[in-house]
Amino acid sequence: MTGASERYLRLTQLAQRAFSHGRLERALSLFSTAEDEAKRLGDRELTDRAFCNRCVVLLELDRLDGAVGELKTVLMRARDPFTAWMAAYYTAQVYEAEGNIARALAYARRASEQAESCGDRRALFHSANQHGVFALKDSCFGEAAERFQTALELAPEVEVDELSISITRDNLGYCLMCVGRAPEGMALSGDAAAAIETIGARQYLAEVYQDLCYGALQLGRFDEAREWGEKALALAHEYECPSVSRNTLMLLADAAMDAEDEGASESYLQALSEYYPDFRGMKSFLRAFNVRDVINLKA
Repeated sequence: MTGASERYLRLTQLAQRAFSHGRLERALSLFSTAEDEAKRLGDRELTDRAFCNRCVVLLELDRLDGAVGELKTVLMRARDPFTAWMAAYYTAQVYEAEGNIARALAYARRASEQAESCGDRRALFHSANQHGVFALKDSCFGEAAERFQTALELAPEVEVDELSISITRDNLGYCLMCVGRAPEGMALSGDAAAAIETIGARQYLAEVYQDLCYGALQLGRFDEAREWGEKALALAHEYECPSVSRNTLMLLADAAMDAEDEGASESYLQALSEYYPDFRGMKSFLRAFNVRDVINLKA
């Protein structure tokens, strides 16, 4: 940013400080003023960087959707790889918020490419994790596993907190379970569960226990699957996570049916039917095949 004025640099510094202290509206105002200063200087690259900085705050305020057009324009014209990375990364975030995972994944892939070009370690970490999440949601399990592995390798360099590392480790574990490497996946998710239990972030454990239930099912360990599933279900109810409750009930029904426990399977299916009030043949449908072979728990 050789063309940056002293005023621009000061505004950006103050905005970053406000953002780090959670003063989001103040940060937004300062980044906007910095953007105006860049425009006054007539520096297009500096203006684009300032705009992308402003998008960081807009994302936190859940107001980024209106910026997607400009983000795409910045991505097409940016010569600075870091600015291009920011544009691609936040465009992917917009599409994810809209529920368009295919488009989110496409831009996450672009962001990964730009992160490689700029070489910034934090950009590499955040892109690897974002790319992995969207690939996972799109059921591209092998691609997601590669990206999560990269994120975990980069995490010590960029001082990522233990909770974030544990969530990424569980995501990698689930991916490995989905590509036939259940023992490795179970070990990773088990490590994640232990770390999160130590941290005390119980609200994140429901999904991890759900994944461990899935892994135990893949290994044919039906009693263990039911233990993990019951723990996941209890926490999902406590923290109001309906998707985890629904998915876990499917897994528990599978485990009970595979263990030939008709009473338990009927109980789980009955509880599950509350999520599908208009699906009259739901129980027969679920009895016909193993649900775990066709659902993506993270979609």
